Amino acid sequence: MNEPNDITVTSRALSLISHKLKTPLSIINGYSEAILSQAKKEKFSPFTSKALEEINKQGGRMSLLVDKLMAFNKVTAAQTEGIEKQTVYLKNLIKDCAAKAIAQEEETPAPAPVTDDTSVKRGTFVEIDCPEHLSVTANEEMLRLCIRELLANAIKFNNKMEKIIKVQCANHGDTISISVRDYGAGIRPQDVNRIFEPFYQVDDYFTGQISGWGLGLPMVKRILDLHDGSISVVSDRGLGSIFTINFPVL
Repeated sequence: MNEPNDITVTSRALSLISHKLKTPLSIINGYSEAILSQAKKEKFSPFTSKALEEINKQGGRMSLLVDKLMAFNKVTAAQTEGIEKQTVYLKNLIKDCAAKAIAQEEETPAPAPVTDDTSVKRGTFVEIDCPEHLSVTANEEMLRLCIRELLANAIKFNNKMEKIIKVQCANHGDTISISVRDYGAGIRPQDVNRIFEPFYQVDDYFTGQISGWGLGLPMVKRILDLHDGSISVVSDRGLGSIFTINFPVL
């Protein structure tokens, strides 16, 4: 485990890197969007139009990565006693997170397997099983980060044309649990114990390398630690994974 001074230095380094990247990315994205908006008037060649679209798309992806880095750094630096908590009703929050996760996937879709079977459904579907008035006492911003990260992973690590994700909430008396189940690639046994390590990434069999920093699950774990909660995972390679987060009833 890192010493306190090491953690402080790492936090400062991550903060510096993320802020230094933010400004040039804003300029790249802003100008590429502005030029693309003039594409029809300027009559760019097909190559130029494609190149501009790719620059804009990759700039958007990089901005999301920088946002993740900044969120991770903020969560890492947080202290339990400094967190503002409130009553958060889960069903509406999960619905909102699911809508945003699906919208984000539609902006940057992964290549889908080719098939001639027109009966195969396509799309991402999130099924939510949560009592209407079930709530937890938590920092809402951090809770949203948790749910969106788990949903994003459930989508990202699935190369099927029909992606079904099931979210289930339950009250166990002393804890409230939120489980996110997918039917995707699953996680190899040797990776299960390492996925909560910062910057650790799982090489996936159908893409070679999943994009990202390897900070999402470590951030979720840190948030649960700050709330005296926990996170667990059950996974079968090729069958999918179930991530469950638990918040104490206060």
